[in-house]
Order: sequence, then C-alpha cells, then structure tokens
Amino acid sequence: MNRFKLRCVILWLRLIRKLRPTKELMAFRKNGSGIKTALIIFPEGQENSRIARYFLKSVYANKEMDLHFLMDIHLYHSFMGTLPTSVHIYTDEDISWFGLPQPEFVRRVCSRKYHAVVDMHPSFNLATAYLTYLSKAPIRVGFSGEFSPHFFNVEIDKKGSQFIEKSYLSIQKLLNL
Repeated sequence: MNRFKLRCVILWLRLIRKLRPTKELMAFRKNGSGIKTALIIFPEGQENSRIARYFLKSVYANKEMDLHFLMDIHLYHSFMGTLPTSVHIYTDEDISWFGLPQPEFVRRVCSRKYHAVVDMHPSFNLATAYLTYLSKAPIRVGFSGEFSPHFFNVEIDKKGSQFIEKSYLSIQKLLNL
C-alpha cells in the first residue's frame, strides 16, 4: 500500500473516531498476575518463514499461557510438518481494498479476549495493526514507526538491533515467554 493511501486511510479512521491514539501507561512488575492469553501475529512473506518457525517452536512450549497464532495463508503453506491447532490463517479476501480487515475477519479473531496481542510485522502492516488495535487487549505490541502510536501501546524499537531476531527476543522477554 502506498504511503499516501495509508495516510488517507488512517486520517479517515481518526476523523470518524474509529481510531484514537493510545495514551495509557503500562507497567510491568515481577509480582504481577502475568499474561494468561496472547495472540501472536506473524509477518507475511516467505522471507519471514524461518524466523516465524523458530519463534513458534520457542514459545509454543510455554504451557503457562494460552497462546494463539495468526498468519497469512502463504506463510502457513511454507511450514513443513504439523502446526499447533491454535494457528489461525487469513487470506487476501479477509483484507479490504483499503487495507483494513473485513468485519467477519475481525469478529473471528477478536471473539476471544486476549491479555496481549503482538504484531510481529517489522514494517508497518495496516491490516494487522488495526486488528491489534480492535482487539482491545490491554497490551498491544508492535514495532515502532511513523504510524505505530495510533495502534500499539508498547512499541519495540528495531533500529537499535542489527537483526530482526533480536527484536523478536525482546518480545519474548517482554511477555515472559
């Protein structure tokens, strides 16, 4: 999606009050109750399949948390072997011409309440960022960028790390996975 169209869609969402920048403060404490349910949205593209596979294997063993995963159908087909039943897929039909998730897709994903939703797209993806926002999860994590303050209340700075894997490790630490 080109930047002009992206800016117009975000402006339109703000004008009709479907998107409001988050101003809430987050505090993470050792003695807190922790995150019990989380949705991890994997980035699209074949080039991300290796990282997504590694991340999926490393966090799925966590039995203390109810983890769900969302991925593009193309990424899903790049996996060999079996995947956990908590992996959900989406297709191009789930995304509108404006780059927004279709209402039925939103209902399907957001029917469950999550303590945390993590959008792992290293570059901004309007559909998954808006889906993260619509989840109303108390913790909405995404990578920092020009548009991210509108959608996420926890931003991971990817500029400081040389490899995207280090940013993913930061997410694992943050969520105690």
